[in-house]
Amino acid sequence: MNQPDSDLLAQVLEATPGFRRRYLGLVEAMDGDPGSAATLTELADYVAEMADEIDRLAPELAGCLAAVEVTALRSDEGAELVAWAFLDSLSPEDRRRLRAWLGPRTTILLAEVEGTAGD
Repeated sequence: MNQPDSDLLAQVLEATPGFRRRYLGLVEAMDGDPGSAATLTELADYVAEMADEIDRLAPELAGCLAAVEVTALRSDEGAELVAWAFLDSLSPEDRRRLRAWLGPRTTILLAEVEGTAGD
């Protein structure tokens, strides 16, 4: 394997630990180094499968967070429940990943939970 292929492979495998097993299967199927083109083609298949999961799960996630937004809008008690039973139960990483999916009221409550309201 030449240097650019080695660099590409190292970058891909470092950035995508979940792809390693598929890459090793590719190596086995090709009886050795599959090369950059085959590796990136396999990576494209892997990414496409993940994108299918996003498409499959997005409506369910949107529905869950819409229900949370409705609860937050219903009353002060609903807002308090959303803030301290729902949002506070999420890890900081989960909050970061979900931020774009939150409704306006839930976003305000998140800032309160995180102590950033009014920043």
